[in-house]
Amino acid sequence: MKKIVITEFMDLPAVESLKQKFNVVYDPTLVDDAARLVALVQDCDALVVRNRTQVRGELLAACRKATVIGRLGVGLDNIDVPACEARGMKVIPATGANALAVAEYVIGTAMVLLRGVYQASAEVTAGAWPRAALSSGREISGKTLGLIGFGGIGRLTARLAQGLGMQVMAHDPMLKKMTRCGRRPM
Repeated sequence: MKKIVITEFMDLPAVESLKQKFNVVYDPTLVDDAARLVALVQDCDALVVRNRTQVRGELLAACRKATVIGRLGVGLDNIDVPACEARGMKVIPATGANALAVAEYVIGTAMVLLRGVYQASAEVTAGAWPRAALSSGREISGKTLGLIGFGGIGRLTARLAQGLGMQVMAHDPMLKKMTRCGRRPM
C-alpha cells in the first residue's frame, strides 16, 4: 500500500478518505519535528504539506521514493519546484480549493473596515450601541479596490467587487502592466 505523509493541518474527512486507500501518516505537528519528518519521508510515495513545511535541502533529499508533493494551498515558495521536477516528482498545488472563501474574506473585510464596524466592537460587546459611529460608515459601491496579484483568487475577488459596484485595479508581476478591470453589466 502506498504511503502518504501529511505534515500540517488537513481537514479530517479528507484524511479519513485517503486512509481508505493508502497508508497515511497524519500529524499536524510533524512540521515542527524535523528529525522525525525526515525519517518518515524516507519511504513515502507522496508528501502533503501546507505553507510551513520547507520541501528543499535535507527533507527533499530524504524523499527517496516520493513521486508526488501535494500543496494544500497555491503558493509554491516553500517547495523547490525545479529540484522536485529534476527528481521526477510532480508538484500539485490545491488550486481553487478555497478561492471563493478567500475572495469573500477580502470583500467582507473591506466592507467591515470601510463601515467602521470593527472599531465599535468593544462598545457593542459591552452592551452599548454607538449609533452615530455605526451610521457614519461609508458605502463600498463606487470605491476602487486595488489588488496585488491577479491570479484565480484575484480575478474572483475582482468579480465580487464589481458585483458590488466597485472599480478594480490589479497589479501582478506576471502581467506586463497594471490592469484596470472593466465593469461588468449587472
